[in-house]
Amino acid sequence: MKRIALVLAAVAGIAAFAAPAAASAATSPPTVKAVVHSSQHPDTSNVCGTGAIGPDCVWGYDNLSRQIVVTPAGPGQWTVNITDNGSFAGFADPVTGAALASNGPVKGSYQLTVASAHAPDADNLPAQMDGDVHTTDMIKQLFGDPGAEVTGGPYRYSYQNGSYVQDTNGVSGDVRGH
Repeated sequence: MKRIALVLAAVAGIAAFAAPAAASAATSPPTVKAVVHSSQHPDTSNVCGTGAIGPDCVWGYDNLSRQIVVTPAGPGQWTVNITDNGSFAGFADPVTGAALASNGPVKGSYQLTVASAHAPDADNLPAQMDGDVHTTDMIKQLFGDPGAEVTGGPYRYSYQNGSYVQDTNGVSGDVRGH
């Protein structure tokens, strides 16, 4: 009889420890995924107000499929990974500012951190967004929180299969005209 009582006590003890862990895991926010199409999304350069590039630093426009994946990084903290695939049409050389017609594929990734009391909700984003919506504003909309703090992190964008690359470390190469 003592043996049965000890086994029951041990099982009850294990259950007491397991229940809070299971409850904690159940309340952990899930990963959120969203896909958005953005046309006429401006490409910017560090060359501004030179040649064909105006003071807005825009040298071309993208037609993108943006895949956004948000994962919890702590209470009220989130990591956002954006993967863009699409095409671009340039009207200026992003390195010199000279007029240059160019086009081709563009692929890129961008990581952000977000501080928000709101959890992200993919339903907050429409399937199609105007190209002039800044990425920060898009992420704030995803969270339903205009006051969310969005901080940029590492990024890498490749144009014309690597002919021109913009990344966290700077710029390399150049686009080819046609």
